[in-house]
Amino acid sequence: MKVVRRSVTEGFSLALDTPQGHKTFPASVPGSIHTDLIASGVIGDIRINGTEAEQEWIRSADSVYSAQIPARSGGGKYELKFDGLDTLATVSVNGAVKLQSENMHRAYSIDVTDVASGAMDLKVEFKAPLPEALKRQDEMGKYPNPYDMPYNYFRKMACSFGWDWGPITVTSGIWKPIWLMQWDEGILDEVGVVADVVGGVPQLRVRTVGRGSATAVSVRISGHGKEKSFTTTLGSDEVINCEGFELWHPRGFGEATLYSVEVALLNAAGEVIDEVSKRVGFRHVSLDQSNFGDRQMFAICVNGKRVWAKGVNWIPDDPFPHRVSKEQYAQKIHDLYSVEVNAIRVWGGGIYESDDFYDLCDELGIIVWQDFLFACAAYPETPAMFEEVADEAHQAITRLGSHASLVMWCGGNECIEGFQHWGWQEPLAGKAWGLNFYLDTLPTALAAFDGSRPYIPGSPFSTLKEDVKDFSSGTNHIWDVWNDTGYQRYEEYSPSFSAEFGYNGPGSWRTLTKAIGKANLDSADSDLATHQKAFFGMDKVANGLVREFSKQFTQGPAWYFAAQLVQARAVEVGLKHFRSQYETCSGSVLWQYNDMWPAISWAVLDSASSRKLSWYAMREAYRPQVLHFSGVERKLILINDTDAPWHDMLNLHLVGKNGEVIEQSSREVVLAPRSQASYELGEVFKTSDIAAIDGYLVAELGEIRTARRIWDAAVQEVCGHNVALVERVEGKQVQVLVQAECFIHELSILPELVAADRVTVSVERVTLLPGESINVVIDCSSNEDAQLVAAKIEEITWSLNRLMN
Repeated sequence: MKVVRRSVTEGFSLALDTPQGHKTFPASVPGSIHTDLIASGVIGDIRINGTEAEQEWIRSADSVYSAQIPARSGGGKYELKFDGLDTLATVSVNGAVKLQSENMHRAYSIDVTDVASGAMDLKVEFKAPLPEALKRQDEMGKYPNPYDMPYNYFRKMACSFGWDWGPITVTSGIWKPIWLMQWDEGILDEVGVVADVVGGVPQLRVRTVGRGSATAVSVRISGHGKEKSFTTTLGSDEVINCEGFELWHPRGFGEATLYSVEVALLNAAGEVIDEVSKRVGFRHVSLDQSNFGDRQMFAICVNGKRVWAKGVNWIPDDPFPHRVSKEQYAQKIHDLYSVEVNAIRVWGGGIYESDDFYDLCDELGIIVWQDFLFACAAYPETPAMFEEVADEAHQAITRLGSHASLVMWCGGNECIEGFQHWGWQEPLAGKAWGLNFYLDTLPTALAAFDGSRPYIPGSPFSTLKEDVKDFSSGTNHIWDVWNDTGYQRYEEYSPSFSAEFGYNGPGSWRTLTKAIGKANLDSADSDLATHQKAFFGMDKVANGLVREFSKQFTQGPAWYFAAQLVQARAVEVGLKHFRSQYETCSGSVLWQYNDMWPAISWAVLDSASSRKLSWYAMREAYRPQVLHFSGVERKLILINDTDAPWHDMLNLHLVGKNGEVIEQSSREVVLAPRSQASYELGEVFKTSDIAAIDGYLVAELGEIRTARRIWDAAVQEVCGHNVALVERVEGKQVQVLVQAECFIHELSILPELVAADRVTVSVERVTLLPGESINVVIDCSSNEDAQLVAAKIEEITWSLNRLMN
């Protein structure tokens, strides 16, 4: 018979002790305590307007999920497979304990052949994670991390214990599907598929593991007019040459060509009794770590070509990741694609994402750096933990290894840095703290089950020096800008690969006001402060405003606009600076792209998918062609990251603080493909001592424009907010003609101040010279919102000029 896999999702209940006594609720699988209680109306949804305080009791609540699985007829073996149990689970069938687990990042199977002929009473008991973690901390001693939460004592999503951008949930539940599997002649337990290109020849590695009397395996690779088939034996690990198959290329280097791989287990009669389908793209990945001077490159190369990584860091897109649908992934990944992103780092404090995530990246040519799931902590090196980490890595590598987009593995986030720099040695008192996972367990698993991708033990990481924070090589994390200094500090750094840096600012006005149930945002409001998780975060946002503006902003749209504006400036300057170091820096991976709840955070897209001003700054900085006034000297940098020359007239404008145009100049520019050029201000302007002028620099080359204030000191004055606005509503869209009657800097329209639902704006932070105009398009979710936005267009149009006058 052919293997049958039936999903087990119906008839589940959740029982637990609540503040109102012992209760039973309908339950969903996949699901969690929190989402089941949300569905029952017991708590609010923390992703929208629920609070941590109302849900705090769940952290310490044991729970039981129960269901009855109907009797099955027919012979053969029966097994229950649990794709994900979060986390401290005891599984019983008809009262007999079949499994105890404590790793949400791997699957487990149990044999139920002896009871499947009758109805099966399935019970999954979850021990509350927080009390158990605290108990282990008392027993084992403290393994340090930056937060006062013991997330590092078993294999649970670290950020569920809270992070400096996310809420504490510490939920439990059956977060991935359950399958009832029936088979007799044989079953495929594991199919590992890895594609590579060796010596110019595409190769496919196919590894199978299974059970039963059937041992013949057929493999078929097909697509784009190509096909190749071969047979092998169950349990084999073979590499097959696939001459003539086209290569997969990352974004900007060619087509992301994908092929189907169908692996089938055959019985003695040649009938298919089990099968697995995957997709692959043939490409070869390497790291360029060549030396130059006393430094070393760190460049991801695909098919022999360096890919300058225009990247973002990705966190779980929901506090309860089982809720993230394929459609939600698609919306986010296509949004990233629209802002020229070609690289994503999946951060180690979250999860191995759904295959839907990597499928989308495969199709779009977006390269993925995947952390193993360790973050900012020392981890106990116990025999049980070694076993769990090895099994988890085995399963993750096998599941994800077929994805062409996955180009690099990393041991984890900031764990080695923590040991070296965060004062862990004294509390650890000589105990092993996880290093052997990064230097032995994970590389061993990769050698066995992948072997085609680069691996680094952690990030940050130096390939030349013992100190992982050394900037002469490897990957670097830059956090003094947010914590201590202004964003101009970015321009003093010269990393080989900037893997983390970012600046914090408020999510959408609509998202945050809905979350706190108030009509206004006040930086002194304690309810708003609960959505700022960064250490001293509100103070650091305020410090940034003081550095940028001589006026004080503390509440209302002015504070909101000013705080988002500073974040946007930081994102633009940081990204453009690292891109300007094209010859020595090979990537910028912004922290962070997304949010999991309404937050004041480093995200550029908030939890409701509303675009912050920093999103638009990222779009400007990641364009294939970029202009940037760089550093204290404001040198003009031109970047052409395309395969065609950039040939156009370069127009420059020097503007005084009161909006007067002091000087204009033009010159023809031809910039070669994949190259950059620079001009000192003295080369393009005749005006002397420009650094002494409190004013602005504007440059445009073709359709690309950039503008930056000459001084870094807090702005004292700027000309008035003199703009003429003409708005027109067409269905759900508002079209706005903006006419500048003086010099206008960073003009932004903020429809989220009045719209009831999500809105997008075609362009933000626009600089206009006197007499110039621009058309801005606002897409609303309804005609009612469009009418409201149009009626309030004067009120919601902001600029630096308005802010300071």
